[in-house]
Amino acid sequence: MDQAVAEVTEVNVTLLLAGGHSRSLRLAKDDALLRSLLASIEDKADGGSRVSRPYHLRLGEGRESLVFSGRDLVGVVIDPPLVTTPRPLVAGPEVKRVSGGEVASRFKLVENFLEPKLHAELLAFALAEEKRFVDSSVTTKDADYRRSRVLLDFPDFSRIFRDRIVRIAAMLMQELGVPAFQIADIECQMTAHNEGNYFKLHNDNGSPDTATRMISYVYYFHSEPKAFTGGAFRLYHSRVENGAYHQGEHAADIEPRNNCILFFPSHCQHEVTPVRCPSGRFADGRFTVNGWVRRAG
Repeated sequence: MDQAVAEVTEVNVTLLLAGGHSRSLRLAKDDALLRSLLASIEDKADGGSRVSRPYHLRLGEGRESLVFSGRDLVGVVIDPPLVTTPRPLVAGPEVKRVSGGEVASRFKLVENFLEPKLHAELLAFALAEEKRFVDSSVTTKDADYRRSRVLLDFPDFSRIFRDRIVRIAAMLMQELGVPAFQIADIECQMTAHNEGNYFKLHNDNGSPDTATRMISYVYYFHSEPKAFTGGAFRLYHSRVENGAYHQGEHAADIEPRNNCILFFPSHCQHEVTPVRCPSGRFADGRFTVNGWVRRAG
């Protein structure tokens, strides 16, 4: 009997929701969504220390959407039962609290994200396309809020980044404490910072057209030897008020290291400190491929 249960790879999952509602679906027993559902139940048992965020599930072969908040999940029935204890199924590390009850912002750095040959090809491409970079902007149209140049159309390299991020998306959701979600799109742009450029305090999903951004990423690359200083990624912890995230205490300054990619939840407040590039040459600047992983719905 135990051996038969251990060999099960999929389980029937019934979601028990507030108001006496329920819906059933079938999941792999190691699916990130199942871990996230169980984490929501465990959090309610621990007093609700995590910020509840919505689930968006596609049912009926994609013909229906089920959207609900983690706070409305009453229970999960799993058939056959999982041979494990609840604690290892928590989706990511426990939410850490800092002074004043703020939620600690998580981030993940991955070194040597591209092979050396591909990294060199990306840099050569960016330098060759200097004339196609245009001045950046923000949704508020404030010209002084962000100073940099962007390139939005580079399909060959965009495809590489999207493919690689998709492959590690489930791991990122778990490690960043982001509830599991169905990916609708991965946005991708290239940004060049030079002398005096910066990006003031902001988050990446604070407007109606960006609300479905869940995970942000920044891949750093530049010429060697490095000819600029500054341009650090400054991250802040979160202060939660009325279900919304606001700037908390300073969390970390992350230096732009060559061929390194940074991931963080899109709700986290952050900024780019001013860049100093004495030569002013485009080739000597700070380059990134940056973007956002959007959820469906």
